Amino acid sequence: MLGTKKDLFIFITAISAFCYLCLYVPYTYPKLPDEWTTKHEVLIPSGATAAAAARQIVEAGVTDDARRLSREMASAGIDRRLMPGLYTLRKSSPAGVVRQLLRAKPVVNKVTLIPGSTFERAAKLFGADEAGGSLFEKALADDANFYPPVLELIPAKTVLRAAYLLPETYFISPGKEAASEFVKRASEQWYKKVGTKLPKEASRSWLFERGILASMVEGEARIAAERPVLAGIFLKRLEKNMRMQSCATVVYSWEMQNVKKRRLTYKDLEIKSPYNTYIHSGFPPAPICVPGEDAWLGALYPTSGDYLFFFAAADGHHLFSKTYEEHIAKQDIEKKRRAGS
Repeated sequence: MLGTKKDLFIFITAISAFCYLCLYVPYTYPKLPDEWTTKHEVLIPSGATAAAAARQIVEAGVTDDARRLSREMASAGIDRRLMPGLYTLRKSSPAGVVRQLLRAKPVVNKVTLIPGSTFERAAKLFGADEAGGSLFEKALADDANFYPPVLELIPAKTVLRAAYLLPETYFISPGKEAASEFVKRASEQWYKKVGTKLPKEASRSWLFERGILASMVEGEARIAAERPVLAGIFLKRLEKNMRMQSCATVVYSWEMQNVKKRRLTYKDLEIKSPYNTYIHSGFPPAPICVPGEDAWLGALYPTSGDYLFFFAAADGHHLFSKTYEEHIAKQDIEKKRRAGS
């Protein structure tokens, strides 16, 4: 008899649970199954705090208590190491969301800005908006996208600001704000690697000229140790009222006309362009590319010496000379060496 009552109790409990889950819950909360199985996409930007990430998750409809979620994230130790990117999450409690975050692998875009990239080449990393405008140019135009200390140093004209981004590989959250996030990250890196090393007396105009110089050095030298020497030579030429005569500016002048030059002839040096430092004195009007860290530091702290001439040997390193006669003599020796090899 005891066993019969126990079995009956179990049977009634099971029937009640079945009716509650299969009849009452679906009738009372008809959307509940979909709500708890539907996937929600949440974009977490780079540098987002736990509180900001929690708000993003709540706004996406994944859970409903941002403060509790933030505390749960802190308890789990992911408040400081949450990777940026696009997350796919299911609706859950704050604790359930944290468990998903611990297992999640966010989708990110790998964006590499190569040292020596032109503005046009950098812009192609992000494409255009619906109206056909450059997303990169739009991001550069927005002061809010720049690391605050950098904003005090950069020029107002949009296309000139690209030189103040540090070429590196960045992992950026996908979406419409990718270009803005890139500018934020790359300008912060530029400040940490370059901006913190500026001379105390550096003015905005002085820094702009050194940015132009850094871009020329980037275009000329492959070897990092040569970059301060090349920067010193260009500045020495200016002191002596000589033209800077940078082949990199000639290559860029041709590139602006959609012509790529691997080797330059004497005729090529005559191209009419404000960037051609063979026919125009002084600095070109703007940087010819995005300089890397070594090129920037070479331009900020050039080697002081008597060299005035240089040319690239076959292996890419440069040979330096103090006089034009010495320069020609070294070129002749290099020609003979190449002919004999």
